[in-house]
Amino acid sequence: MNRTTIPAAFGIFDTELNLDPAEREKAMKRHQDITDVLTKAGIAASTFLQGSFARKTMPKPLKDVDMVIVLSEEFRQAWFGAGKGGPAGAMARLRREIEKHWPDARFDVTDAPAHALQITFPDCTFTVDLVPAFADVNGGEDVFIADRELDRWEWSNTRTLRRVVAERNQATDGVFVHQVRMGKAFKSDKPELQGLCGLVIESLCYDAITRRMAHASAMVAFFEHAASAVMGKVMDPTGVDDLAAEWTLSDRTIYSKAFTTAAARGREALDLATDGEHEAAIEIWHSVLGDPFPAPPPQTSAQALTGLTAGSITSTGRAVSSRRGTQPNRPARSWRTR
Repeated sequence: MNRTTIPAAFGIFDTELNLDPAEREKAMKRHQDITDVLTKAGIAASTFLQGSFARKTMPKPLKDVDMVIVLSEEFRQAWFGAGKGGPAGAMARLRREIEKHWPDARFDVTDAPAHALQITFPDCTFTVDLVPAFADVNGGEDVFIADRELDRWEWSNTRTLRRVVAERNQATDGVFVHQVRMGKAFKSDKPELQGLCGLVIESLCYDAITRRMAHASAMVAFFEHAASAVMGKVMDPTGVDDLAAEWTLSDRTIYSKAFTTAAARGREALDLATDGEHEAAIEIWHSVLGDPFPAPPPQTSAQALTGLTAGSITSTGRAVSSRRGTQPNRPARSWRTR
């Protein structure tokens, strides 16, 4: 693969963000093993994966796997409802069954999520979060998940979220989830964006990327949309929750500035690539997306001289023959005396 083309560079970037295949396989195997144990014990009617791992929008490293445990109906009377200790009771019951089969497992080590029992297995680099839930009695795809802090069961459309993201990925010929990972990698490289959760990035991408697009064009569309979108409501892909409801004006301004800067640089990179300045464009993408994105070879003296003669200077300080860098060069008049 030619590293000097934009598609090749984005291909390398995409590969760098992929989860480790062995870890992913182990996570799927552990999910199946837990499902078998809990269904055989009569606790779970079924299970399914949720979260970015399930939606395939998680960039490496694999940190956690979320499993929704749809509880058997025989427990509904004892556990379902508010103020009865049902959520905590369900988690305690799950813990006892897991301990029987994995005696070395530990629970709630790094966190005690309100909605999940966190499991740390000694043979896994990731945690597994078990989310107890009851099915919708009307047969819909919604579930009611446990909240042990508030002692209640809360409506969740997590299945709908997974479905609509999968549909968007299909509509883009499978590139959408890859581009969401790229958006999350961008966020991870920017300290000013650490207040944004991964679902915010996923939602902004969902609104911006509605058809198959080259990765570079998709990133610019994402940045340009996000720059203005963060100043208002940011709805999740199902259109139910405003993920920006608690942001302050200061938060929004900071986020908008980061996306605006990225959009300008991304647009500059697209223009330079159009003019054949691929290495300059790759250098800009490297500055925007961080170290997982490949850096181009250093500029040669001859290339710099050509650019300084009549071209322009890019936002990363590279002299190019194209005039579409951020700083145009104007040949100076030779100094002469009369």
